[in-house]
Amino acid sequence: MFIRLNGISLFAHHGAYEQEIKNGNNFEIDLEVEVPDTLGSETDELHDALDYTKLFQSVLHVSESRRYNLLEAFVSDICTYILSSFPDVGSIGVKVRKLDPPMSGRVKSVEVELRKKREHA
Repeated sequence: MFIRLNGISLFAHHGAYEQEIKNGNNFEIDLEVEVPDTLGSETDELHDALDYTKLFQSVLHVSESRRYNLLEAFVSDICTYILSSFPDVGSIGVKVRKLDPPMSGRVKSVEVELRKKREHA
């Protein structure tokens, strides 16, 4: 089963350039996790399923925990944090888009995507 959160919007001061650090920027994040079919499919009870509001809070927590120079580090930390916090998540995919990045030309967004699978011991 896949759970997806699409278009998480947040404002942060992530970036390598002084303008981004000072003024901040808007980011959009897509998150996909793979979990086994949950008991919630049968019981229709939240306590029997993965609460996706907790996934949302995890993304915010990672963003607020530090300032990132690179989207690559940001997306990697989101994946690592969620895999370590949610034992039922077998794999994760995260896309982070920086909207209106500071460039010499008009670019709607830049995006970094990372997919990770849980490593089994």
